[in-house]
Amino acid sequence: MRTDTKFFECSSQRGFSLVELMIAMTLGLVLLLVIGTVFVSSRQIFREQEDNARLQESGRYALEILGRSIKQAGHVEVPFTGFKVAFEGTAISGTNGAGGAADTLTVQYEGAVGDRDCDGAGVTAAGRIIQNHFNLDSLNAQLQCKGDIADIPPAPAAPPSGQVLLDNVEDFQVLYGIDTSGDQSVDQYTEMPVDWNQVVTTRICVLIRSEKLNVVSAGNYLNCSGTSVAIPSDRRLRRAFTATINLRNRINSAP
Repeated sequence: MRTDTKFFECSSQRGFSLVELMIAMTLGLVLLLVIGTVFVSSRQIFREQEDNARLQESGRYALEILGRSIKQAGHVEVPFTGFKVAFEGTAISGTNGAGGAADTLTVQYEGAVGDRDCDGAGVTAAGRIIQNHFNLDSLNAQLQCKGDIADIPPAPAAPPSGQVLLDNVEDFQVLYGIDTSGDQSVDQYTEMPVDWNQVVTTRICVLIRSEKLNVVSAGNYLNCSGTSVAIPSDRRLRRAFTATINLRNRINSAP
């Protein structure tokens, strides 16, 4: 008689029991949960770092554009036929936003041929005045600038709507460092100088938010006044960028 060994081999094999299957599924689900949690956490950290990097870039850009114009305030081109000792216009002026609203800033200087205002218009003749108006469109969170070029210094006025320089800007504040003693050093900072000719420095602040929503969890951030403010429900990342800028044309090496 022949014995079928294959029959005995097949009949001796066993599958998973129901308990073993449930344990395996539970362990698999726990492992998936851990992997998912790590992935979500890593993605959130990546998003926050990415938005923080973009905030840094936007902040540097805003301070660079504003600083470049402020440094030129009151500049006078020296002609070959003579020497001008003073700027005839109003080098710097502005308005203070009431009730915590954003400020405005107006800068005037004499441009050389080829210089451009913040709208991109170029100076085509010597002796023309560039005037840059900076203001904030609070409704759309946009920092704007309106450029003008004139033959004679125009009377400063409240800046009109202009070209958008930067999006996602929630606040724009300016403090003016005034020299009341004539030694070319700041005696005090004020929101609105009585005499604009005493301004030797400006302290500017722009509050920038991230473009994406739900980047950070609930908490606080520091605004342009240095006050801790609760993060709004949009949970955007926010940061205030501040710089103090000298008016180079009002400072010299021999006070």
